Amino acid sequence: MRRLSFSAVILLLLPSAPAAPGPPPPPPEAGQFAFWLGDWEVTTPAGKPAGTSHIQSVAGGCALLENWEGVGGASGKSLNCYNATAGRWQQFWVDSTGGILELAGGLVDGRMVLANSTRTADGKSLRNRITWTPNADGSVRQLWETSADDGQTWQIAFDGLYRHPAK
Repeated sequence: MRRLSFSAVILLLLPSAPAAPGPPPPPPEAGQFAFWLGDWEVTTPAGKPAGTSHIQSVAGGCALLENWEGVGGASGKSLNCYNATAGRWQQFWVDSTGGILELAGGLVDGRMVLANSTRTADGKSLRNRITWTPNADGSVRQLWETSADDGQTWQIAFDGLYRHPAK
């Protein structure tokens, strides 16, 4: 029979240290964009393939990470999170062509609406507005609009329907 060392006996007799508290839960608003989570096949309004996207929860449920693969070979990622200090959602997008887009906004009538105002390379004002609308059938419409006249008129930059792949 094996003997326990003195230090092993002491360790067995010591009371257990309390477990360290875990991280705080994400703010309730962090769930507002959960309808976009999952694997998606994305099509145009005409039904033509536009790409695929995998949206996952990251950072303990405090953020969503988008992984986009376009049919033309371009790819991109966005990090989306609720900024409790600012009281709004923020998105940072970067793609394989060097495109970058930073947006902010929030939930409006059940739709996520993120927007920005920026300047083009030639110094002109440009507004971007992207709206994600969850549909009753589980799909999500993403509509990206731009305005070069301070929001008086809008042009569609991208209109995609996100559907979960058939199993």
